Amino acid sequence: MDMKHILSPKGWARFVVNEVEPDPKSGDWLVAGLMPSPVLVPPARMADVAGLCAEEQVGVTSVALGYTKREPGANWFELKLGWKRYWVRLVPDWSASAPLSVSAHRLYILCPERMCDLSPLFALADPLTWPKYVARIVRTYVATDVPNRWIPICDKVDCNNFGLGVGTEVMDILSTPRRLYYLFKLVYDKGKDTRIVGYRLGLWTVDPSRPPKNPDDMEPLGGFTMAASAALGLTAHMMPLEEAMRYLRLRIKTLS
Repeated sequence: MDMKHILSPKGWARFVVNEVEPDPKSGDWLVAGLMPSPVLVPPARMADVAGLCAEEQVGVTSVALGYTKREPGANWFELKLGWKRYWVRLVPDWSASAPLSVSAHRLYILCPERMCDLSPLFALADPLTWPKYVARIVRTYVATDVPNRWIPICDKVDCNNFGLGVGTEVMDILSTPRRLYYLFKLVYDKGKDTRIVGYRLGLWTVDPSRPPKNPDDMEPLGGFTMAASAALGLTAHMMPLEEAMRYLRLRIKTLS
């Protein structure tokens, strides 16, 4: 068994999964342990995806992936991330591969395709409201072989020149709560104050207080830096892509 990060510059860990009945008791799930510690999700997620209430922190210690041809029952929470669709459910976990300081839970993910990825973890932890939780996911290992990687934006654009050379900085952005928060906030809010912070954090190309003397059509406002653009490419299905696309600095072209 090899261990790789859930998310890397080459994309999300993605697995070919067998068809299973939407029942956690089925033994035909692909199960991946999370290390070196549980991934924290906000307590409110328990109400959403487990039908329970919790005041303490909840730790996801493992993920079980499955493929279904039909919508599961009412006990599943439907998670729509852009053009991707998942059903998720949290249940108590009865084993763990890391030291525990929180209650252990297993996250079940059902996908409508045979290729199923771990990005729902990122969405459930919420990069806008709980960036300290979601940032940890980038540095977390998945204790199983990772046969494939998926870069979301490559579903929508030609990624031949995606630019993995900024990979280290991309991971630093996604694993730093403050930078991650402002990365996502800039997608929705291009206000001057937000752009000033984004510029100082290395996410935005133009300092709003010092616009260039000879701007092109976009330069007075600026755009995402190369590293920030690549970071958004890894999370493209979690945001309004059309809103962000014109501000990206990657050398990419939209697929017909």
